[in-house]
Amino acid sequence: MIKRLSQLAIAAAFVTPLCAQAESTADLTVAMADSIVYSKADAPDSCKQVKLTEEQQVSLRDAFFDFNNAKKPLRKDVKKAMKDMKKVFSSSTSTREDAVASQADVKAKVETLGALMGDFQLKVFFDILTAEQRDPAMRCLEDLK
Repeated sequence: MIKRLSQLAIAAAFVTPLCAQAESTADLTVAMADSIVYSKADAPDSCKQVKLTEEQQVSLRDAFFDFNNAKKPLRKDVKKAMKDMKKVFSSSTSTREDAVASQADVKAKVETLGALMGDFQLKVFFDILTAEQRDPAMRCLEDLK
């Protein structure tokens, strides 16, 4: 647990707060899609109020599946970049330039992952949901926090 907290602290120190914020909001969108797509019994009532059509359910399920498939390799890239950065920072032979390059690599990988999550949010809220469904979907996000 302490090791994981240390890793998170390192990540927080080197990754812009904007990326971290976008990731948490996107994670909530994923949770919302998961609750709606799979009609989970423990889903908040607000998630049930989105009332997707059958076509929307298929579109959301497909988008969710595509997103999860695209996310897996990007998460691996972020983990590897974080591991590499940890090695650079702990090495007695690393230079400041090595550390800056390592940080830039982590930031780029996190931004790529954040962009994927942002694209997923846009797809859900503006390509799949109707304007009338957005408010219940946002309430669902709030209730999932």
